[in-house]
Amino acid sequence: MISWLLALGSAVFLGFYDLTKKASLRDNAVLPVLFLCSLSSAVLLSPALLSPDVLNISLRTHLMLLGKAFIVTASWVFTFHALSHLPLSIAAPIRASAPLFTILLAVSFMGERPSGVQWFGIILLFLSYYTFSVAGKKETGSFWNNRWVIFMFIGTLLGALSGIYDKFLIQSAWISPTVVQVWFSVYLTLLQGVILGFWTLFAKQKKTKFKFRWIILLVGGFLVIADRLYFMALNEPGALISTVSVIRRTNVIVSFCGGIFLWKEKLIPVKLLAFTGIMTGLIIIGLG
Repeated sequence: MISWLLALGSAVFLGFYDLTKKASLRDNAVLPVLFLCSLSSAVLLSPALLSPDVLNISLRTHLMLLGKAFIVTASWVFTFHALSHLPLSIAAPIRASAPLFTILLAVSFMGERPSGVQWFGIILLFLSYYTFSVAGKKETGSFWNNRWVIFMFIGTLLGALSGIYDKFLIQSAWISPTVVQVWFSVYLTLLQGVILGFWTLFAKQKKTKFKFRWIILLVGGFLVIADRLYFMALNEPGALISTVSVIRRTNVIVSFCGGIFLWKEKLIPVKLLAFTGIMTGLIIIGLG
């Protein structure tokens, strides 16, 4: 029960993270925003480096956390670029499919077995995404041939892989949630700083210029809180990554409503039908 409440709290702050991220990326260069979001998270977490338990970790632990940073960096490069081009009311529900990929990965590699009810929820998710493709085709052109839609799905798959890896780090490698969050943020910032450096030096033509906005710094703050609650949920005895991921992805409620009310996005009836199907499928998977 505690893991559910922690995952639900994570979902709320993850929704705020999505809204501030979309506001930061509107008509803005993606890679500088990506780096500043990571940097703000690392700065907020840096006081934890004064703790001997966080500072004094083995080389093996450092390498494992660096691996997580590589996975998340790849995921963010795809999802941030996609989010800068897609309506939030389409991008957020696609991102919410992470639990579907997480369950499939958990089934394949970690021995978890969805129940019959959960399989029904999975089928409902697929049907809902087909409905989304109808709305998306009218708003973004050919939905499944739109590279930003594909980018969002690839980033979501990588995010699900990161979720599986989180369970390994916390429940099998016995690395504390604080150590995971702090060092992961440090390595994430360093990797994205390298990417930004190459982009600055070698990109011949920058189609979109970077505009600093103070809201960019809020993105990192919301992510720190959301991730902290998420890692604490995973650290609870008996917590299942499939269930925690499903509850965490209810953040799509905040994101979807923000796209409608803040940015006045279109085709609401069809999207609402698909969104309802996705939320129902997620709830079925979580309760199953």
